[in-house]
Amino acid sequence: MGRHPDNPLDQAAKGFPGKRKSKTEKAIAEAERLAGLLVAVRSQTPSEGKPGYLLDPRLKPASAMWDDYAPRLDRLHLLSQLDLHLFGMFCIYAAEFVAANEDVLAKGYSVMVKTISGDRMPRENPSVARRDFAAKMTIDLSGKFGLSPQDRHRLLAAGAMHFDDETLFGRVVQRAAPAAGENASESAPAEQPIPAPVAEGSAIGSLSAFDSVPPGMKPN
Repeated sequence: MGRHPDNPLDQAAKGFPGKRKSKTEKAIAEAERLAGLLVAVRSQTPSEGKPGYLLDPRLKPASAMWDDYAPRLDRLHLLSQLDLHLFGMFCIYAAEFVAANEDVLAKGYSVMVKTISGDRMPRENPSVARRDFAAKMTIDLSGKFGLSPQDRHRLLAAGAMHFDDETLFGRVVQRAAPAAGENASESAPAEQPIPAPVAEGSAIGSLSAFDSVPPGMKPN
C-alpha cells in the first residue's frame, strides 16, 4: 500500500518539501542570499562593521586585511559607515594580489600549454595579468584612504585626516577645569604638547631633546 499524500494545507506549512523550485524561485532565493551578504554588521565603530561577504571563510586573507587596517583608519577618521564596502573591495583586491603573486612564484611567469598540433609551447601564466590588475585596483582604492605618503599629505592638507587629542609634535595634556571663581589663567599653565617618546640610540626625534620652552610659556 502506497503512502498517502499529505493534506495540501500541511504541504504548504512544510514549504512543499517535495516540490522542486522553479528557476525564478531559485533566482529569488539567491538574490536574498546575496542581499544578506551586502548588509554590514551594525556596530558602534565603523572598523567593527565588517561587511557580510568578508565573513566567508574563503575570504580569510581579505578579512585579515580588514582586521589589520580598519581600526587604524578608524582612529584617523578615514573610515566611516559609508566607506565600508569601498574598503571591503580594497581588502579583497589586496588579498587577490597576494594569491596571484603566490601562484606566479610557484609556477613561474610562463606555463606550458598544448597546441592544436599536439606540441607544447610556453604561454604567459594567467596569474601574471591577474596579479597586475589586482595591484592596479589596490593602488587606486588605497588613495581613498590615505595609504600612500602622497595621499596622506593630501588628506592632511585638506583636513580630512586628523588624530584624536593629538598634535603634530605630541599628545596634548588634558587639564582639569578651574574651580568656580578661580582665574583660569592663574590656576594652571597653558596646555603644552608632550613630545613623543624616543627610542634609545635612535636618530629619529633626537633633536627634540634640545627643544626650548615656546615664547610666552616661561614664568615671569
